[in-house]
Order: sequence, then C-alpha cells, then structure tokens
Amino acid sequence: MDKSVARVLKWCSGMKQTLATLVAATMSCTSAAPGVARQPRPRRCEASEAVSFDDVSFATSPGGAPEVTVDWLSENRCKVRLIDVRETSELLESGSIEGAEHVPIAALSQEASDWNPREPVVVLCRSGRRSARAVATLESLGFDRVASLTGGLLSWQLADQPMVAVPTRPPPPMAARVDGPISVESLEEALAAAPPRPVRAATLLLHGTESCVDGREDHAVLGTPGGDAGELLLALSTIESLVNEQRAASASDQPFVLEDGAIVALFDAYVQSFGRVYFHSDEHAMQHLRRALRDDPRFQGAPLGATASDLEAFLRRPPAALREPLLEHLLEPSHVGCGHLRLVLQNPEQYGVRAGLSRALGRVVHQMLWTRPELVDFVVLHGDHQEEAVVNVVLDGAVHAFSNVPAISPRLGGHSVFLNHPQVAAFVREQHARFLFQEVPALRAHGITEERFEAALAERAGRQLDATLGHLAPRLPVFELRFENGRARVSRTR
Repeated sequence: MDKSVARVLKWCSGMKQTLATLVAATMSCTSAAPGVARQPRPRRCEASEAVSFDDVSFATSPGGAPEVTVDWLSENRCKVRLIDVRETSELLESGSIEGAEHVPIAALSQEASDWNPREPVVVLCRSGRRSARAVATLESLGFDRVASLTGGLLSWQLADQPMVAVPTRPPPPMAARVDGPISVESLEEALAAAPPRPVRAATLLLHGTESCVDGREDHAVLGTPGGDAGELLLALSTIESLVNEQRAASASDQPFVLEDGAIVALFDAYVQSFGRVYFHSDEHAMQHLRRALRDDPRFQGAPLGATASDLEAFLRRPPAALREPLLEHLLEPSHVGCGHLRLVLQNPEQYGVRAGLSRALGRVVHQMLWTRPELVDFVVLHGDHQEEAVVNVVLDGAVHAFSNVPAISPRLGGHSVFLNHPQVAAFVREQHARFLFQEVPALRAHGITEERFEAALAERAGRQLDATLGHLAPRLPVFELRFENGRARVSRTR
C-alpha cells in the first residue's frame, strides 16, 4: 500500500476514535432542561455492556409484526432494552418487568429520538395492542430491531413471571373538568391540554387496533362499534345477506350459512393478514357470569376466585373439561360486556345478523383466546357507563394508508364520551372487504362484485352504528372533532 494512503487511513482512524470520545463525553455531561428531572436509564443486567446487539433477532407474528414470547424474553431479557408504554396509573398498580423503562406511548417518538436505533428493543403494554402500535412508531424512526411482547404483560403474569416496582413518569397535565354538561369549550380545553396522538393509517392494517366506541377505555383509541370483533361480525353478516339475496332472486330455497369451520378458517386468515382481534367485556357482565357459574353444578370447585382479576384469569385459561359448558354461559347476552355485540345478539333482525352467526363467531373468538391467545386482544373494561356525548372524529379529506389519524382518549378532560372514527373505520373496512372478497368464493360464484360487496358493507355499517347509538345514547349531544392541517375544530351537530 502506498505510504501516503496508509498515513491518511491512520489519521482517519484516529479522528474517528477522537470524535467518539468527544461525543461520549458530551453526552455524559449534558444535563436535562431546567425543571425537568431526566431519569437515568436502568441497567438491564450485570455486565450488560458486554452484550452484543448482533446476536439478537426477532420473529414475525401472524399479523406481520415482530414479536417475542414470554419464554424468549425470560431467557434474553439482558440483551434488549425494555420499554413499558403503559400509563403511570397502570405501572403503579401492577409494576412491570425488572429493568423496564417507563415511556408513555404519547411520549415515545420524542424520547426515542435520543436512542441508538441499532439497539434491540422490546416494547411492553397490558395486552400487546399498544406495544404493537409502538413498534410501528419506532420502525418509522429507523429502528430495525424492535418487537412487542406477545400477549403483553398479561401473558407474562399468567406464566408466573415476576413483576417489580419501576420508576414512573408523572402523568401529563390534563384539563380540569368543567362543571355542568359537556360543551364545545370543555372539549377544546381538553384537546389543548392533551393533544391527540397521530397514528399512520397503514399501521391499522397490521396490528388490529380498532377499539370499541365505549367511553370506559382509559387510553387513546380508534373507535368503531364492537372494535375488531364487531367489524368482523359485520363483514360475515354482509356476506351471508348478499349471497342469500342472490339465491332468493334465483328462486333457491336453500339459505346460505357460514358454517363454524368456515368461520374458523376466515378468522385464521384474517389474523394472518391483519393481526390480533380486539374484543372486550366489562366488570358488570363478569359479575353476572360469576353468579351463573357458581349456580351451575358443573363449576363446583372451579378456581373462580373472589375478584374480577381472578375471574378474568380463569376465563383466559379455563380447564379443557370446562370450556364447552363455559361457552354456554359466555354467549348469553347478559354475560357479554360489549354493548354493541350484546345488542346484536338481542336484536338480530334490527341489525340484519343471523342470531346463530353471532354465537358462532363468539365461540371462535373465545376458543382462539384459549388456544392461540397471541391472536386475541381480550380487554375487561371497568366502571359504569357515564358517557355524556357522542364524539365523531373527522379528517378533512379522505383517509389513505399514509394519512395520520388522531388517536384520542374517550376520557376528554374528565368527561367520558362515545368515541367514533367513521372515516378511519371506513378505510379499514374497505381493506377488509377486498381481503374477504378473495377469501369467500361464494361471493364471486353468485355474481357479486367487489364494488357491490364494499357498498353493502358500508351501508350496513352505518345502519348498525345508528342502531347501537340509538340504544345506548338516544338523548346525548353529538359533537364533531374535525382535524384540518393537524388542528382540531369542535362543533356540536345535535
């Protein structure tokens, strides 16, 4: 090698080392802004500095997002950075995994800007739904090795893994509740105090993140009646209705019914493409269920426990011998905690849904919860319905895969509201229609076009939304939150 080239290479190498030293010294001396207590990053394990990032890789879940199992994380916890994106109140109640850092999901983008994007990160939340969204956020920032814990901390606890107290961040300031009924002014104040968090619409197609419109959710949601389970029931009922319309026109007297095996296959194909399915219950339905199980001699000696958490743990992992009798109880309307799904069960003709279809899908969802819990996001909501309004979140213009849509908490400034994202739901519904049209040959066999299926799905969705809000919120005021160029404008529409 030429001596001059060698000298240049040696000089470059020395400058690289000098710059690295200066950067390290600068970072070690940098202090937080005045009045802000910057938390030190917790050490993951002893001698963690010796761990190489290069020996860590993550598997892809059925929905296409990287995930790790409880067993993997238990064995490899020292090799990754653990980020818990839950709210402060959740950490104070249950703790987290040793070594986890608390970064609420609303602050993730800002906090992660200072992190090493090559370092492997595992994100934690209660059930895996928020952590899946956090994975998408970090990937958009250039992180190439990031995953969520399959089933969230619920799966960690069900596996009898330890939880410890961890330092928490103070909650962000919230707008004080205004005395009297909810108003345009109180909503504007709440939005100013806690701005909505933007979510890229495309991520909704990978992580199954649509929640119910229920006002008892305690974190930012994208709402549609019944959440993912409600949308799936809507699509299946539309398929049956359209095919039967065609059969009636051809004088066929044999109704078309989606059998249980077909529903299982469609559910499996759905989660392979779109990720886990959200459905929820509530503590009132759980109380009714507990009483019914205690009165049923088949459940004598079953570990039902004394608290809602005990019963929830039983519902997640019931003994195999009790699963069939448990399904009998779970499909009773009084034991269904989602108001929308319960109303569909009680009023099948009003919703245009075959009663047997609701029960069949309910069986499949619960069976999947027991056999493949990583595919189901089961949530138990607490408290009474105290919604004071219906709030429709509207974007100025159509929603596309690249659109940023606002995820909002249904607890706005202390007020609880039914939160609906009609455009976002329509965008996701359109993708579902295209997917299901390919998965259900009966549609094409009966001459039903994809455009007709999409139109029928949209019309039925509007009718079902009106029916549910007519039952649950007939006298509540209705507000519109219209977002234009990232700014919200509030108006009352009823």
